[in-house]
Amino acid sequence: MAKPQPLFWLMTIQTPNAHGYRINDFQGVLTPEPGTTRLSLFNEIREEITRRDPLSAGGAVIAFDVQPNELT
Repeated sequence: MAKPQPLFWLMTIQTPNAHGYRINDFQGVLTPEPGTTRLSLFNEIREEITRRDPLSAGGAVIAFDVQPNELT
């Protein structure tokens, strides 16, 4: 099995509030464990964002992307 490569990820979350909506984007780089699926990675990232930004809890993910971090 090939060694997992670092991935760049981006997630945008929209959360309702008293003034309408709060929209925040988050990004980072991580190297998944072997056997990680796109869904499990999505859930892992979503949980990490909620830990870092509790106001995003319960919001709707309106954008998500994950790509190899290397450009070559």
